[in-house]
Amino acid sequence: MDEAYNDIQPWHFKELVKDFGAKEGEYRTYQIKTKEQAHKLFEDKEFNAAGILQFVELYVPKKDAPRALKLTAEASAANNAKLQ
Repeated sequence: MDEAYNDIQPWHFKELVKDFGAKEGEYRTYQIKTKEQAHKLFEDKEFNAAGILQFVELYVPKKDAPRALKLTAEASAANNAKLQ
């Protein structure tokens, strides 16, 4: 998990909406960095109405991954170590 190829480049993802041609006023973008912000957004009536395109940039901790994926990665690493 600590290999450099797992690092995501620091792009301005919420700007992609404009880059793909969305016009000002025809979309909303959000940056969510905490669980509290996510809960607040999901409870927002305007957000839930989804009257226009909405883009949510969600930040997660570096090593956040589903348990099954972590177990699969560990098993693969152990198997690869045996082959060396």
